Amino acid sequence: MSGFRRSERELFPGKHATIGTHGRQVSEDEDDFRTDFQRDVHRIIYSQSFRRLRHKTQVFYFPQNDHVSTRMDHVRFVASASRTVARCLRLNEDLAEAIGLAHDIGHAPFGHQGETFLSAIIDSCQCPELKRRMPTFSHEVYGLRVVDAIAKRDREPPGLNLTWEVRDGIVSHCGEDFKTCRLEPAGNEKDLDRIQTRADAGNPATLEGCIVRLIDKIAYAGKDMEDALEAGLIGTEQVPVNIRERLGMTNGQIVRTLVGDMVRESSGKDYIAISPDLGSLLHDLIEFNSRHIYHSPQAEGYKSQAGKTIQYLFDDLRKELRARKRFTSDRYPPREKKDDSVPLPYRILEQFVTQDMKDVYRADDPDELIVLDFVAGMTDSFAIRSVSDVFIPRMTV
Repeated sequence: MSGFRRSERELFPGKHATIGTHGRQVSEDEDDFRTDFQRDVHRIIYSQSFRRLRHKTQVFYFPQNDHVSTRMDHVRFVASASRTVARCLRLNEDLAEAIGLAHDIGHAPFGHQGETFLSAIIDSCQCPELKRRMPTFSHEVYGLRVVDAIAKRDREPPGLNLTWEVRDGIVSHCGEDFKTCRLEPAGNEKDLDRIQTRADAGNPATLEGCIVRLIDKIAYAGKDMEDALEAGLIGTEQVPVNIRERLGMTNGQIVRTLVGDMVRESSGKDYIAISPDLGSLLHDLIEFNSRHIYHSPQAEGYKSQAGKTIQYLFDDLRKELRARKRFTSDRYPPREKKDDSVPLPYRILEQFVTQDMKDVYRADDPDELIVLDFVAGMTDSFAIRSVSDVFIPRMTV
């Protein structure tokens, strides 16, 4: 070990702290300065897939108010609060931060609605091989595919080669009903590569992963309410009195109340919990948000158009991929990167297949999988621009 690096046991002295890793998919030498999980933090934040989260929906499409959250804001909130809880419990802060930052890296454009649109495409497309590999689209399971095979740092091959514990935290960060107040680690016997659905993932294998799973709900419940107040979607008087009085009326108050409760309920324990009393109030807040925010006319006002955007792009790009023989046929010379006569998404798809993901896809990988990977990685704004480029005629002189 380098003389510059402090040991994890020194940094995170709790009896139940995760110390060391079960390894990476490809083994690597230790870093002279950073812990394994600290290295994962850096790999995540420098990846293109992570950076695109700044232009992906949290709740509201294309917010024009800079104070309304994007998906990037949400993961930073989760990572920050998770690190705070891990510090108070003397657990591995680096691991909690890494899972928090990457937990939503598999989100499609248009938030959870985009997830629903892609699931419908998988269900309806005539491709048994895609359905065998990906029975449905869930962002946490797909997030594991992103960090394993798609996410890349600039000019480096795809795949971040993260630790087993961070990969487990990503794929296991969802699943319980919203009344769950206590999470016990599932242990490290899971075969992550065999997980295909949310139900397969089970609980996270580490206490740090359990922290992120509960913090995720806390972080979005209060902030989504605050964003809705900022956007004028709801009024203060609509928020139930018991939530206002017990949890607070600002996101900061809500997070402080619930995080403090989590620390007290979990201290010295081999599980992570919030008290049933405050857990019930958190459930009430999420139910309030569901009725008044997530399924409001304003939040779902462009749901139909967003769904058509995803479907149009999937169908058209699949046709383009097949017509050009995955850009390998001698009949189709490589296009100039700045050839404006070719629609932008066609040019970027070609770059994605022949450069970004070069040698990743095998001959038996269906075209549908390639196109799904490409569309799922789009930001909201790029998806809209792509539809415009493909379907709207350009003016000519």
